[in-house]
Amino acid sequence: MKRLINATRVLTIATVAMTPDLNPQISRDRMKRIVEETKRDHPDVRLILFGETILGWFYKDGETQAYHDSIAEPVPGPSSAFFAELAKAHDVAISFGLSEKADGRLYNTQLVISPEGEMIAKHRKFWIRNKVFSPGDRKLTTVTLDGVKVAVLICADARSFELMRAIRRERVDVVLASLADYGTSLRLNQLMGAFYDAWTVIANRYGEEDERVWHGLISITDPWARMKVRGMGKEQILVQPLLISNPTGVGRWLRRILVGFRFIGLASMLTVQMVWKAVTKKRG
Repeated sequence: MKRLINATRVLTIATVAMTPDLNPQISRDRMKRIVEETKRDHPDVRLILFGETILGWFYKDGETQAYHDSIAEPVPGPSSAFFAELAKAHDVAISFGLSEKADGRLYNTQLVISPEGEMIAKHRKFWIRNKVFSPGDRKLTTVTLDGVKVAVLICADARSFELMRAIRRERVDVVLASLADYGTSLRLNQLMGAFYDAWTVIANRYGEEDERVWHGLISITDPWARMKVRGMGKEQILVQPLLISNPTGVGRWLRRILVGFRFIGLASMLTVQMVWKAVTKKRG
C-alpha cells in the first residue's frame, strides 16, 4: 500500500507578542534583545516572527497619517540593514512589519530576512483597513527556508479566498501571519489555521496605544487545525518545532476532508458565540 506521508522535516519557529514604541529605534532595540534572548534560550530556532508594522504604533489618534509618514522608510533601508546584521550574527531568519515609503505612497509591509542577512521576501498588505496605507499587489508571497515553503501574509489579507486557494494550490508548508489585532478569540485563530492546510504561525502586538488596547493573542496551529501553543495578555515569545511532512495526493485530500469537518465545527461554534454575545449585550 502507498504511504500517505513522506519524510518529515523540522523547522523550529518563534512567534512574538511585543509592545512597540512610538520611536522605531526603541522598537528595534527591543526586537534585538528578543532575538538575542530567543537564540540564547532556544538555539535551534530558525525563524522569529514579529507582528504587523511592529516598529511603531498602528494608530495615533488624530495623527495616524502624519505619524506613519514620519516613521516610514524605504526598503532596502535602515531597518532592513539593521535586521540583516542581526540575522547574520545569530544565524536566524527574522520577519517583521514596517511602514514602507515608495513612489510617494505608504505601504504596510512585511519583510523576511534570511540567516545569511539577505532580504528574501517582501509582502505588501493588500486588504487595507487603516486607510493611510496603499494596497499592495494581490499576490502570494512565498520563500523557501531550510527546504520548507513559507508564505507571508498580513492580518486582513487572511480574509482573501484567492490567497487561500493559492496557498493550497502551491502546497505551502507554513503560513506566517503578521497581525495588529486587538481581538481575543482563540476560535478565530484556530479557524484561520484550518483555512490553509498548513502550519499557521500568528504574531501580534501587546499593550496600550492612546485609548486602544492590544491583547497580544498569538498562536501556532498545525495543518490539522490543532492549536499547539497559544498566549495572550502579556509580552511573550512562543517557540514550537514544526514537523513538516509531505503527504501524497491521497493523504493530502484525506487531511483536507477531515480538517473541513473541523472547520465547519469551529465556524459554527464561533457563530454561536458571536450571536450569544450580541444577544446578552442587547439585554444588558
